[in-house]
Amino acid sequence: MAASELANRSMLWIGIAGVLTATGRRRPRSAAASGLLGIGVAATLVNGPLKFAWRRDRPPIAFRGGGEPLLPLPRTFSFPSGHSASALAFATGATAAMPAAGPVLLPAAGAVAYSRVHTGVHYPSDVAVGATIGVVSGVIGAKVVKRMRARSVHRVEGPALDVKIPRQLVLLTADGSGSADDLEPARAALEDAGFTVDDIIAVEDVARLRERLRAGDELPLVVAAGGDGTVCAAVNAVHGTDALIAILPLGTSNDVARSLGIPPDGLEAAFMLGENPRVCAVDAGRVRLGDTDRIFLNAATSGLNVAFAEHASDGKLRDRFGGLTYPVAAARALRDYEPFECTVEYDGHRETMPAVHLSVSNAPVFGGLLGMRVPRASMTDGRLDVIVAERLSTARLVLAVLDTVVGRHRPVHRVHAMKVERLRVSSAKPQELALDGEVIGEFPAEFEVLAGAVRVVVPQLDTGS
Repeated sequence: MAASELANRSMLWIGIAGVLTATGRRRPRSAAASGLLGIGVAATLVNGPLKFAWRRDRPPIAFRGGGEPLLPLPRTFSFPSGHSASALAFATGATAAMPAAGPVLLPAAGAVAYSRVHTGVHYPSDVAVGATIGVVSGVIGAKVVKRMRARSVHRVEGPALDVKIPRQLVLLTADGSGSADDLEPARAALEDAGFTVDDIIAVEDVARLRERLRAGDELPLVVAAGGDGTVCAAVNAVHGTDALIAILPLGTSNDVARSLGIPPDGLEAAFMLGENPRVCAVDAGRVRLGDTDRIFLNAATSGLNVAFAEHASDGKLRDRFGGLTYPVAAARALRDYEPFECTVEYDGHRETMPAVHLSVSNAPVFGGLLGMRVPRASMTDGRLDVIVAERLSTARLVLAVLDTVVGRHRPVHRVHAMKVERLRVSSAKPQELALDGEVIGEFPAEFEVLAGAVRVVVPQLDTGS
């Protein structure tokens, strides 16, 4: 009885999806999306045409042995069971995306389905058909989410360089990455492909990698095994040498990997490295703040992104909210943040505006504010992509989010986008700048593109498409 009540209006599954999403990890988020999309498919079929096509009444008293049902009889038709369809849809979709969730979700879904007969509100055939529809819907949801993730991966169209990829490699790792548990399977796949792991260096000790690359010995392949922050650390270590970079995307968003066409899964990326990849030269960005000089492949940001990172890294907030830290941090950042006076100078132009967000990116895939991007962004066009967003009204914010969801990136009023080779940014008051969530200093800052400055290992182009 409790199982049925918890699953009313799919609240149990929505709650589990919220917990999975709040972890910030790639696989749990994919599991949540797959499960919820499966529920959407199942609910549309069951509560729409199927119930009205059969119009079966709820079980009579005689079916229950003359006793009253343990739950009030719903007013909707009985066949097929909506609770069973939604339960199996969520459990199947989430398990397809994250198999580790199966031992918990599948028995829970089965308990919900069984409870519909046990409480006397459904015939066994209602539950059997509803569960079957749920399984099919969950499979569909998982496939759609997987395909959408694949579509978010771009391809580098630059020419392949005639460079031999070293079989000796150094892993640069980050323990706090979103999918750090996937490192060992990815490492095993690399070794099976004939690579030798010569050293493993924590990102906190990246100076040791930098010293090794400048020691004059034979250069290893540098594999950034982590998120965008790990890739940024690897790029700064490699810059100025002839070393190559490969990426095992083990972070949360993995924007750089997706911008390079690398599968957004550590194990799949490891398999790619063993299947005749190519080497391409891609652009990098350079930012100077006073005495600080840093190279980046993804993005430098200021404004709301930095405010969110500060809240999310608050130890007290983490202790209090645990897996819900990210959404709580985002809500607090939006509530408390005030625009800063931002002045941008480029190509002889100078503009000053009240900004809530600024990003200077090099990657066509960049999470940033609402996922807004500069049209035709590329890592080989010799340009940096700049977005400055002023405060948006609630209506415009909703429209921008909807455009992002359906894949359109139309111009949004008071959101300024530009492509530049060089840029200078200053602010009237102290304003922090971050690279991949790490604050590196305050404005003023000078940016420039370094065309073809980094050589990366990427998949072969699909010439058949």
